[in-house]
Amino acid sequence: MRHEKVDVIFQAAVQVFAESGFDQAKMDDIAQAAGVAKGTIYYHFKSKEELFVGLMNEGMKRLIDCARRSIAVHDSPAEQLKALLHAHVHFFIQNEKLAKLVLNEAFGTKERQQQFRAKIREYLNLIQEILQKGMETGEFQLEHPQETASAVFGAASVVVLQKIYSLEQYGTQASVEAKIPAMIDSLQRVFFSGLTNHKT
Repeated sequence: MRHEKVDVIFQAAVQVFAESGFDQAKMDDIAQAAGVAKGTIYYHFKSKEELFVGLMNEGMKRLIDCARRSIAVHDSPAEQLKALLHAHVHFFIQNEKLAKLVLNEAFGTKERQQQFRAKIREYLNLIQEILQKGMETGEFQLEHPQETASAVFGAASVVVLQKIYSLEQYGTQASVEAKIPAMIDSLQRVFFSGLTNHKT
């Protein structure tokens, strides 16, 4: 079982990295936010880099677990894709700061992202499996499941991120959550109009 202090450190790191960015974030600030000594962080993570990668991987792991739980109750690939979109939007809305970090890093180019991108690939593979299953059952009509999986991830992520930023100045968590049905409906209409010959 992972040490409970790691969760506390992760929560603090999300806050500091989201506010300051990786380069400007300081381990002292993370330690202060976590209410632990800086040495405690270094006991679990050798460097800021390792902490950041661990945080990103943990965030993606939680998203993947959330998506898997959501699709597990459905047999139809179409229903599984709907469930995944629903889980994706809800997860990132409920974890706004983590969403910003994950999505900024997903489209970045730095070397520290190599391990994190492996976790992104795991999520894309999950989406691709749903799409390929839908192709086999005849529910989906597409020629490039790998590229389509990336499109699903990208579109769903940008829709959420745009909404978070647009409401950041004057909105509340409740006002963002109120937009969830519209975001999910828009994503489903975009993808299912292209994947199938019938309306959702």
